[in-house]
Order: sequence, then C-alpha cells, then structure tokens
Amino acid sequence: MSTQTEVAARTSWLPLVALALAQFVMVLDQSAMNVSISTLVDDFDTTVTTIQAVITLYCLVMAMFMLTGGKIGDIIGRRRAFVVGLVIYACGSAMTALAPTVLVLTLGWSILEGIGAALVLPAMVALIAGNFEGPSRKVAYAVIGGVAGAGIAVGPILGGWATTEYSWRVIFAGEVVLVALILVMTPKVADAARTGPAPRLDAVGTVLSATGLGLVVLGVLQSSV
Repeated sequence: MSTQTEVAARTSWLPLVALALAQFVMVLDQSAMNVSISTLVDDFDTTVTTIQAVITLYCLVMAMFMLTGGKIGDIIGRRRAFVVGLVIYACGSAMTALAPTVLVLTLGWSILEGIGAALVLPAMVALIAGNFEGPSRKVAYAVIGGVAGAGIAVGPILGGWATTEYSWRVIFAGEVVLVALILVMTPKVADAARTGPAPRLDAVGTVLSATGLGLVVLGVLQSSV
C-alpha cells in the first residue's frame, strides 16, 4: 500500500466536521441579518444606518485583529486559540440574542463576535494543515471554502425564515448551540505542530497592524456605500 493510500485510510474526518461547522458559524449571522435590518430597526427603535454600522463594525473588528489572532495562536497553540475564540464568539452570540439595547447588541455582535472570529479563523487554517496530509488536505480546504460559500448563500434564506416565523434572535441562539456542539468535537482535532520557540506578542506591532488593517477595511467598506 502506498504512503498516500495509508494516510487516506487512517484519516478521520470528524475534525473536518468540527472545523466546517466553525466556518459556517463565522459567516452565518452576518449574511442572515442583512435581510432582518428592518426588524432590528423596529425592535431597537433606531435607524437603518445604525444597524448597518453594527454589521459593518463586526467585519472591521474581525479584520483588525486577524493578524493578532494568528500570532496568539502561535503563542498558546492553535487548538487552544480555536477554543478560546469559540467561547468568546458564543458569549457574544448569547449577549446578542438577549440584547435589550443597541449598545449591548454592538458589544455582543460587533466586538465579542469579531474578536472571537479573529482567533478562530487563523487557527482553523493551521488546524486543517495539522490534521490532514496529501490529498486529504486539499479536500479539507475545499470543503471549508464550500461551507463558507454555503453559509453566505443560505444565511439570507435562514435569516428571513427565522425573522418571519420566530425572531432574528433565534439565529444567535442557534449559534450558541452550534458552538457547544463544536466544542464537544474539538478534542478529536489534533493541535497543529509548532516549529521553533514560541513567539512573543509585540504590543506596538499589534496596535499598528490593527490600526492599519482597520483603516484599509474601513476605506473599502466606505467606498461601497
């Protein structure tokens, strides 16, 4: 039996299920809530501009801290960063589901979920490389990309259904359940190996990278308005 065949034979796909679910959760609420803006405006007695700003801020926070999230994963371990990010994300989703005001909505959705995603997404890429080899790794990356696209496509349908039949809050409550399921499966995900000594977090570099990326993303977002 060839080496590639042996690798394929002993490959467990349960880690991919956990990572794919995480990818789905990361893109779900942003795409789902775009069709629920008018309901959010009515529930919080605010304006469309305010709700759009909350949605945009999630993308901004995630982009600002993506490099920092990757560095933290290098320091504490990719699986640990993945778990910490998921817990932060779930706390943000729970806060959003129960949010009584726009301020709480912003803290839960834009800030906590954005920081959680910034930890989860870089760790996810490294964990795929650490859990799969050869053709299996190609399949895993393809599945993750397909799930991201599916989440963007399914989100508006799911968001419209939830908002019409129940409440937009159901989406965020469902994310908490999905994160709990992912955490149950996470022990089956092997940590990605690190070569060399653990790096140190550069505070100045963190501030500069977050500011630079934030300004670039903000510029792109404003140019599309």
